[in-house]
Amino acid sequence: MPLQAAKKLLRLDEAVGSFAVQHDITKVLDGLYVGGRGIADDLLAMQSLAITHVVNCTQDIPCYYDDSLEYLRVPLTDDPDTAIEAHFEIVVKFIRMYNDAREMGQTCLVHCSRGMSRSATFVLVYLVERHDMSVLEALQYTRALRPVISPNVGFMGKLLDLEQRLHQRCSVDLHKYRKDRYAAIEDLVVPSPANDVDEAAIYLNHVARH
Repeated sequence: MPLQAAKKLLRLDEAVGSFAVQHDITKVLDGLYVGGRGIADDLLAMQSLAITHVVNCTQDIPCYYDDSLEYLRVPLTDDPDTAIEAHFEIVVKFIRMYNDAREMGQTCLVHCSRGMSRSATFVLVYLVERHDMSVLEALQYTRALRPVISPNVGFMGKLLDLEQRLHQRCSVDLHKYRKDRYAAIEDLVVPSPANDVDEAAIYLNHVARH
């Protein structure tokens, strides 16, 4: 690659990175972003990313541009006891509807206050359900893009409940996660069970602790 072209690409990457930091937003997939408060009130920034639909996962941040964008309000607190699982289906359906329609220029943003727990949980659910990832794989994938992603321990428990229903396994050790939700991915892996009995015991222990 010619030097000038390489420098141009580097400047472009730096500009995109600077934009993401300034506006607190991260691209997860084509047609899907996750973010925090910094992007929620910036219509021009959202329009520059072709965002047309927004999931607002907070109680306090307004849906600033409901005359220009389509919103789904899910008024949650970032509390481990919040029944976030009650909203999994409607949020995934909303994301899927507009993520699948990205060829038509439709893009979805899921945001909360910091883009770390509530919004991240819904994005992880989407990856587990729609892209057949394990919770561990989804967490690893999203953290590589946005390192702050770390659902609170209650939300992680609900993610593992979902994973057990869909895939008959739990890929994240909830006991380790409870001790340190910011731990490295390799430190959160559930040891491979020797047999189905061991796998069942791991899940029963998870349920008992949750």
